[in-house]
Amino acid sequence: MTSGLATPTFAAPQAATRAAPAATPSAEPAESLGSILTPYRLVTYYGNPYTAAMGILGALSKSQLVAALQNRAKQYAQIGNKPARPTIHMVVTTAQGSPGGDGLYRARMPASLIQEYVDLAAANNMLFIADVQVGLSTVQDEVSAIRSFLQQPHVHLALDPEFDMWGNQVPGVELGHMTAAEINWALGFMGQIARSTGQRKILIVHQFAASMLPDKANIESDPNVDLAIVMDGWGGQSIKISHYTMYVANSAIPYGGIKLFFDWDTNLMTPSEVLALKPSPDIVIYQ
Repeated sequence: MTSGLATPTFAAPQAATRAAPAATPSAEPAESLGSILTPYRLVTYYGNPYTAAMGILGALSKSQLVAALQNRAKQYAQIGNKPARPTIHMVVTTAQGSPGGDGLYRARMPASLIQEYVDLAAANNMLFIADVQVGLSTVQDEVSAIRSFLQQPHVHLALDPEFDMWGNQVPGVELGHMTAAEINWALGFMGQIARSTGQRKILIVHQFAASMLPDKANIESDPNVDLAIVMDGWGGQSIKISHYTMYVANSAIPYGGIKLFFDWDTNLMTPSEVLALKPSPDIVIYQ
């Protein structure tokens, strides 16, 4: 779970349908741009600047964030089998426990705030992940709303199925789910940006339960997007390793990662323990 909402008791997802998103028009296929996650490992600090409840990003000043993140990435670079890229990971659209004025159970962060942290990442040679929790909105609407940020060369995208709510579902009460069609739309969207800018893109999808991705086998690929599944649950090391094997190692998705929770994990895994996972994660997120 990734939100700063109160810890929920999850009900089984309600039967619901959602129309498949319209296909993103694609340009003529281009030669694949060089991968980011093959030569580099991402080490990210996750959260929202408005609250420490959503993760470490909101608990640190900007200077503290940069210093801590650079130090954490250095730890992985020193013992890992490839260089580590420090990455600021900000939830730019946050799920809400109340409907809000538009009834969509989500809040978009001000563009000025997002750009502030996008610029902070650029100034310190870091990447930036824009993380989206759609609530009762749609992947298409929320990702399209941040297109201007995603067009910047160091900015990439993460989708959180936990907070993709259907029908009468409420964030933090029921566990959300995201279809392959929604993810494939985002892949096409990011692929378009990659081709138009000449900069390869990353798309991260969170998962800690099978129901979050009900038709995972139908997720496609794009030659100019590094697609990754990140195991997103908290708990003790045994359950985290088991779920990493289940949702990442045994997945056909080409890249994978794990999220670590400073406050909620039992016996927080060390960088050496993280890198001992098979395969070693391409992305390590700290919340």
